[in-house]
Amino acid sequence: MIEDINDKEDIRLILDYKRAMAMDKVPLPDMEEERKRFWEKQKQVRPFSHEMQQNVNIKMLRLKRWCIVASVAAVLFLGLFLGAFFYHPSVVQVQVFAADKSAVDPKLNFGDITYVIKEETPDQQLYAHGIIATRKSIDLSTKKAATLPIEEQLQTLTTPCGQDYTVTLSDGTTVLLNAASQLIFPDVFVKEQRIVYLKGEAYFDVAPDKEHPFIVKTDYFETVVLGTKFNVRSYSKLDAHVTLLEGKVTVANDMAPALTLQPEEQVSLTEDGMLRKQAVDIYPYLEWQNGYFYFDNVSLVEIMKELGRWYNVDVVFENDEMIDYKMHFVASRTESLMYAVRNLNALGIFYVTLDGNRIIIQ
Repeated sequence: MIEDINDKEDIRLILDYKRAMAMDKVPLPDMEEERKRFWEKQKQVRPFSHEMQQNVNIKMLRLKRWCIVASVAAVLFLGLFLGAFFYHPSVVQVQVFAADKSAVDPKLNFGDITYVIKEETPDQQLYAHGIIATRKSIDLSTKKAATLPIEEQLQTLTTPCGQDYTVTLSDGTTVLLNAASQLIFPDVFVKEQRIVYLKGEAYFDVAPDKEHPFIVKTDYFETVVLGTKFNVRSYSKLDAHVTLLEGKVTVANDMAPALTLQPEEQVSLTEDGMLRKQAVDIYPYLEWQNGYFYFDNVSLVEIMKELGRWYNVDVVFENDEMIDYKMHFVASRTESLMYAVRNLNALGIFYVTLDGNRIIIQ
């Protein structure tokens, strides 16, 4: 209960301070003005007496003490508020994928010349060499036997992030090269073995030829086939495997004896460089060629690396506890990055933001 006008003034001051702090302002009271205003109101209410003067002095002393305490509290509050606003504790950022800012189109190294393939129609310079190359595919199957060189001339095709590319080799073998990958191949096969070199990922549909085995070499193993359909992935030592769809292949490296795969089996590389064979559901490993990201019980870091590679963006974890979180996720590769981000955030498990050319997982 408010007993008199002085108590009302105390209440008003308290409310003023609360309002000021809510507006991030902390005005210090003008004690002389408060004293004058107080005396004026007291004169209007009733005549002054010595006893009243003492009461007023006591109240003014109380008010002064309260103002000092409130001022100190307000300043401390403001300091804490501003500290919380401007101070951001250091966040450990773990970058798991770096965008490639150098390449936006497929490139073909033909001899000593590098061709950047930008057009939807065949490149005329390459066409003069019997190579039909557009921004989506390259076809060497039209090379004639009469043009066979004595030695194979190797060519290097490199895909940028965000694009796959179809290669038809001179023997009719088709190769779908995934994003950020590289395939080295001869313009015409003339040796006993048909050898190509792969970095990244590719799906092979090999033309049958029992007299000339087809061999895919990577940094971690080589795969030997006669005629079959299979997927080879070789982005890194911990991201390397061969998955068989049809036929039969053997996989070997310098660390382990050859392993023979049957359909729906996979060979992967262990941390110590050995080969490991297991039965797998092949579809998650092949859906990329149908235009989909398909992940089943895969760690979030592997999913985000794949998104970074396709959309060519940096991937940074600020919440490192989620790096090894395993999940199921499906999305179309033809949709925008924002679409994939919205789908990830809809799970409600973590939060993904876009900051320029970076994906941040919080």
